[in-house]
Formats: sequence, C-alpha cells, structure tokens
Amino acid sequence: MIQRALHSKNFIACLLTLATGTILFFEAPFPEDNLFLQLIALRAPEVFAGLKYSYLVMLFTTPYITFSILLSGLYIFALKSHRRIAPAQLPPYPDPRHREELFVVVGEVHNPRKRGPSETPRWLIIPERGLYTGIAILGAIGTGKTSCCMFPFAEQILAYKAADKTKRIGGLVLEVKGDFCRKVKGILERHGRADDYIEIGLNSEYSYNPLHNDLDAYELAYSIAALLNNLFGKGKEPFWQQAYTNLVKFIILLHKVAYDYVTLFDVYECAISPDLVERRLQETEKRLLHGVVISLSPEAYAEHVTQLQELGFVLNDETRIYQAPESQKLRHALDALGIKCTDDRFLNKTKEEIRKIEQLEAVRRWFDNDWRRIEPKLRTSIVEGVSVFLSLFDDNPDVKRTFCPPKESYEGVNKSGRDLRKPLPSFSWLIENGAVCALNFPVGMNPGLARALGVMMKLDFERAVLNRVPQMEAHPETYFRQVFFLCDEYHHFATVGENEPTGDEKFFSLSRQPKCIPIVATQSISSLKSALPGESWRTLLQTFRTKIFLSLSDEFSARAAADLCGREDQLKVSYNISESGHDARVSWLTGKPLSDKTNISASKSYHSQIDFRFDTKVFTELKNAESITIAYDGFNPMPPTLCYLKPYYNDPNKSYFRQVADGEL
Repeated sequence: MIQRALHSKNFIACLLTLATGTILFFEAPFPEDNLFLQLIALRAPEVFAGLKYSYLVMLFTTPYITFSILLSGLYIFALKSHRRIAPAQLPPYPDPRHREELFVVVGEVHNPRKRGPSETPRWLIIPERGLYTGIAILGAIGTGKTSCCMFPFAEQILAYKAADKTKRIGGLVLEVKGDFCRKVKGILERHGRADDYIEIGLNSEYSYNPLHNDLDAYELAYSIAALLNNLFGKGKEPFWQQAYTNLVKFIILLHKVAYDYVTLFDVYECAISPDLVERRLQETEKRLLHGVVISLSPEAYAEHVTQLQELGFVLNDETRIYQAPESQKLRHALDALGIKCTDDRFLNKTKEEIRKIEQLEAVRRWFDNDWRRIEPKLRTSIVEGVSVFLSLFDDNPDVKRTFCPPKESYEGVNKSGRDLRKPLPSFSWLIENGAVCALNFPVGMNPGLARALGVMMKLDFERAVLNRVPQMEAHPETYFRQVFFLCDEYHHFATVGENEPTGDEKFFSLSRQPKCIPIVATQSISSLKSALPGESWRTLLQTFRTKIFLSLSDEFSARAAADLCGREDQLKVSYNISESGHDARVSWLTGKPLSDKTNISASKSYHSQIDFRFDTKVFTELKNAESITIAYDGFNPMPPTLCYLKPYYNDPNKSYFRQVADGEL
C-alpha cells in the first residue's frame, strides 16, 4: 500500500496542496486592510493586483513544493532501499500436449541482468526454427542439468503431437548412468507412446550390429579407424590409421562377398588369424568359382608340356583345347611360367556374381601381395592397434550376443537353436516411424566399450538423418516429422573430425535442413576440451547456437562463458577522497606530519567502460535452477539473459521465487 502511494506521490502532493491551500485561503487571507497596501492600491493598482494574486497562488504552490520535497525524500531515503517486489503471476504454462506449434520453454525471465522478481515475468521460448540450431547445456555436478533441462525439454518434445502417429517425434537418446532412459520411457508411457520406446542394452530384447547397413566396406572401415582415433588419440604419423583402415576394409569386404553379413567379432577373429583369412578365402573361391576351368591353346600347351601335365591339364576332345580346374595354385604356376590363359569364370554368371568375383580377387591380391609381404613385427603392431578395440566384443558373451548377433537374427529363421534377439531396425525406419531408440549401457560397466557403442550408434544415426535431405528435396509435398538427439554427459560421446569428413561438428552444422533437434548436456567446457584433441572443442561448441550455462566450478569454463556472453559499454562509478593540510610540520614527539589547517574533499565521477555483460564471478555463484542463457530463435540471437529453469518435479506455473520460499528447490 505504501509503495503504491509513493509511486503516486505527485498526485498525493496535489491533493494535500489543495486541502492546505483551501485552509490557508480562509485562515490567512490577503491583508487588504493594511495601510501600506491600501496606499499602493491608490497609487499603483496594477502592482497591488499583482501582489494579491501572487499571494493567492503561493498559498497553493508553496505547500505543493513542500509536500513534493517531503514525499520525494521519503521515497528516496526511507523506503526505496527496503522496497521488495512480490513475484508476480507467470503467464499460464503452455501444455505441450496441446501445442499447435513445436517450441521449447526454457524457463522464466524476470530481470534479464540482475537477480530478483519482476512485476512482468515472461517465458523464455525457443521456437522450432531455433531448436534445429542445437542446444548445449553446461553446468557443474549437481546444478540441475538433467532435472531442470534434459527432462523438461524431453517432455515437451515427446509430448508434441503424441496422439498423431504421422507427426510424433522420434530420435536417439544416449546417456552413461542408466536412469535417463527410464525417465524417457516413463514420459512416453504418460503420453500413450509406450510402443515407440526401443532400448538397446545387455538385457534388452533387441540386438544391434553396427556393421549391418548399406555402407560399403571402406566407409565402415574408415568409421572404425576414426573411432579408434577418438577413443585412444590420433598419432602424428598417418600410416597407422591408413593401415587400420586397409586391414579392416578388406576383412569386411571378404565377409560381405562370402556371407553378405559381417560383425565386429568376425573382423576381430580374422585380424588376429591370417590362417582363418586364408581358409575363408579358399571357401569363398571354391563356392563362387565352382565349375570354372582354365583353357590353353595347343600351341601354348606344347611349349611347357611337362609342367602343364603335372598341373592337371587334359585335352577336351570336342574343342581340342587343353583345360584344367581353376585354382589359386594353378594361377600362380602359370604366372611363374609366363603363360597367358583364358578362363570362363564370368560365363553364365549374374551381374551380382561377377561383382563378387571381382571383389574376391581384390581381397586375394591384397592378402597375397600386400598383407603377407609386411614384416611380421609391423603386421603385429597393426593388428594390436585394431584388436585392442575389437577384442571388447569377444571377451564378454553378453556384449557379443547383443552387438554381434548371428545372421540368423536378420533372416528370421533360428537354425542353430540359440537364444536370438530381435535385430534393431535401421535408423532410417526408426526416424520415419517416430520411434525413440535409447542406448542403456552404463559407463560404470565398461567405460571404453560404453563410449565405443554410443559413438557407433550416434554415427549411424547421424548418417540416417543426413540421408533425409535428398528425400526431402525430392518430395517437398510430403510431411517429414522432426527428429531429436538427446545426449546426457555428452563429453563421453563427443567426436570431431577436424580435417576428416566425419565428426559431430560437421553433422550439427548440417542438421537444420533434415529437421534434427540436437540437445546435449555436459559438465563444463573443460570437459569437452579434455575429451577432444587440440582446439577442436571451439569448432564443436560454436555449432550450438543456444547455450544454457548453469553454475560452473572451474575458472576456464567461467571465463569462456563470460567471453561468449560478450562485452558492452557500462557506466562505472568511481569515488575519490583527498586530504590536504596547510602549514604542515613534523611532530618532535611522534615524527609524524601535523597540520593545524586540514581539508578533506570527496568526489564522485562517472565514466563509460567496456566490460563483461556477466562477469566470471556470476557464473560460479549461480544457484540451483538458475542459468544464464544465450538463446537463438532461428533468425536473430537473443541477448544473454538470466533465466530461472523449471525442474520436472515442480509445478511449472509456480514462480521460481515462490518455490525457493517454500523450500522446493
């Protein structure tokens, strides 16, 4: 009540002036019967009238000035410093189930630059076009990254168009603790989407083979080599990555030709056993080249009769040409003799069979003329560099069963009688059907394997998302649903390509067109810096146009966050106190200067200075559910704003300050 009155102090001063002036008008009227005033009225009537009316006006103006000074002093010195603004009612929180357009409510905004409630609070909203540019959440342990950001954001995205099977949103969820997957599953169940949840884990009903897709052998091998670099670091010598890629490429190619199927265990088994590669080569050659014979003319046969008889050549009575069953040994012998021969290995073969025969010959040339020629020590080093990762899929039967399923799983026929799991559908199918795939492999079980599996699944997902672009361009009339990528503790799964074609920074820079919404959370910028090589963390961080900073506990992250928020001209106040003395002298008793006449002066000055919008100290002192948000709406960047987040376990319509007062935060 008092605050409202002080806000209307001018109106109150007018009312008091009117009352006081009326009283004075009757109690202290103009003294017209004064002898001197009567004399002035006779001699100068105009002057008398001026004095009279001035007196009457001052009966009202003087009280008004007095009351204005008193009320202004009361407002400035008595009540303004103790003024408290009660948290005003927030606008109604938009229910995500009934939203006609996709957007995410980050939290409530009161005063953009300073703590405290406002009389006009509002919601900080990121529209759909801004979501496609990515959201990065950074905060120290226990600051509420998951409870205040990841859960509420996931709720809003998964609830959007939940009742419409053609528009509900699907995507990929990665985490390292195991609890986030259960929360996502609960969100889907609440919104009637329980069937959309697909979980990959050691105890789940699904299996996932990272190598079973439409990529060629080189792309698969290159992705494995790139994964090795991200897991164990990249050396200065490019030979090792090239050697890893070459070895894995030809082993994958051999299995695709021989069985149309390959797993990481198959690659590991052949990498450590050259004899196994030889046996599988021979088996494949025998099957693909069955019935193939090598033919020689009588003239060529006559030049080397003795040697060719030992190789099994016999005369065909019908064609009068010497022939022998095709074999690798026979080909080597003919090459040694310098004999050019013809064969019918492509005779009566389909295009697919001809292609496989040519690929098989390429594997044979690599194995005989490249791999076997490498010195044993160097070959052992190359194998060790690959097996240190691939062996993870051999020593744990549960991991092998889940991530290296037999071909029977995809054929739908259980010939061996083993306990087979359902194969995970392709990510292209999952995306277009609104399914939510979650990797539930806690990092505590095996940190290296958890990261490797998460990275492989993430790369597979990213390829599927980018493959939507040509389809969207070819069919602009078709509705393509949005897709999301949620990753908690992102520094465990972050990968960068730098000068290579793969990497998260390249995917996030292109994810806007295929309508992907990437939302990641990590502990700090330092976490990304320590997980990524060199300065590549800068390239990765700049792909997220919206950044939400919760409390940071290290100086580097706080300084980087302050730099990202930018600087601006600010009015700074400086005070100066000086003391001067006259007839100064030195005391004989104390040895200190003395003066009989001294002057003390104080001055206050203002000057403009470019400084941080939010200082580093602010980022280290943010309370739980407080954040500084740099948001982007898809067209224009929003200025850095102090935003209060909404934990998933509290009522979003209740103001942050009321939640604090009630002990809910």
